Amino acid sequence: MAYINRVWRNIAAASIGNVLEWYDFGVYGYMAIPISKVIFSGFGASLFLTFLAFGIGFIFRPLGSIVFSHYGDKIGRKDMLLITFWLMGIATLLTGLTPAYSTIGILAPLLLTIFRIIQGFGAGGEWGGVGTYLAELGGSSKRAFYSSIQQFFILMSLLAGSLTGLALSYTPTSFLYSIGWRLPFIIGGLILLPIAFILRRRMDETTPFISVKEKKEILKYPIKGVFTKDWKPTLLIFLGTMIWTVSFYIMLTYLPTYLKTTTHLLSTQTFLITSIGITVIMVFVPIFGKLSDRMHNRKIFAITGSAAFLILTYPIFYLMHQAGFIEVTLLVAFLDFFIAFLSGTLLAFFAESFPTNERYSGFIPYNLSVAIFGGFAPSIAVELINLTKNPLSPTYYLMVAAVASLISFILMKETGQLQELPEKSIYQKEETI
Repeated sequence: MAYINRVWRNIAAASIGNVLEWYDFGVYGYMAIPISKVIFSGFGASLFLTFLAFGIGFIFRPLGSIVFSHYGDKIGRKDMLLITFWLMGIATLLTGLTPAYSTIGILAPLLLTIFRIIQGFGAGGEWGGVGTYLAELGGSSKRAFYSSIQQFFILMSLLAGSLTGLALSYTPTSFLYSIGWRLPFIIGGLILLPIAFILRRRMDETTPFISVKEKKEILKYPIKGVFTKDWKPTLLIFLGTMIWTVSFYIMLTYLPTYLKTTTHLLSTQTFLITSIGITVIMVFVPIFGKLSDRMHNRKIFAITGSAAFLILTYPIFYLMHQAGFIEVTLLVAFLDFFIAFLSGTLLAFFAESFPTNERYSGFIPYNLSVAIFGGFAPSIAVELINLTKNPLSPTYYLMVAAVASLISFILMKETGQLQELPEKSIYQKEETI
């Protein structure tokens, strides 16, 4: 019992940072309209610039991933995760404290963008560290399930952000545009920072990393191996991440704004729709993670999720513009269901594709893909609608991402049957046969 409690304490400690990260991202997306009116009020395309600042933060995500993964593969997973949550927590807090454009002028959007950059830098190191840590904690039979718990916590934090947006949508506009939109960032930072600090101080280092360290197999430059001898999984993970990250940011962050600006639905309804969709994913993520472990198969879940977005995205978005509140809720929930196929298995899939002494660094291609395709997804969606005057145009972006990911998952080497996490490159072994 003590061992089980210790494992779950480690899982909670690892996952708490992602709660902060995704709570922040979710709230930012849900509060995009008041942020655009308060921080970017001096500009014409204020909503586009609000999402652009969101995306700029993601440019620094790969840089954070490079810095933290280098030391995470050399020093340890735990030590890096003690640093990343401080960066994200402080950035979240400062986002809520950013003065209005009417108060400090151009400095307002500049400061907000800087805070988003700090957030992105910390998140880049956080994601790879947590993904590596949980996969290594899962031993031989629970890698996908333990990794899916991280996704569960992420979705729970997004749900909290969505419900916060729903609650604030009932408040007077004057309150929402003055202090209302700020409260989620300030309260979230003040509450989650001390909790994360206490939990992460008590984390254990993972057994696979300790084993590699004792064998003196730590690499001088682990990133070098990721982009040289392991270039194949690096490229495939970069492409495979596309549909996962684009669907996440379109369906779970941008959707309330999209529905409010392109349909007849009210703000309260759009937040409720998003909340229900998040709940659907949250329920099925650990189920698919468990199934993936039992079936010893990752590819079938990855391929199914990608194919579903390729086939279903356009007709579902088309029907959403012809339907009422209940029908739109069901359509969104159905499409969100397929995100669970991806979120329940891909963390383990990616972690298993790299040897232990490169595993943290192996999440750099994921972070690059998120920075390029995911972080800018809301602003790309807004601009596609502006350019084409077609409210269905964001579906094209989702479908292109689905094609790229579908091809990459077909080409990836199945890792679910591995009894233990590899200490040598499975792709390198394949090429020398």
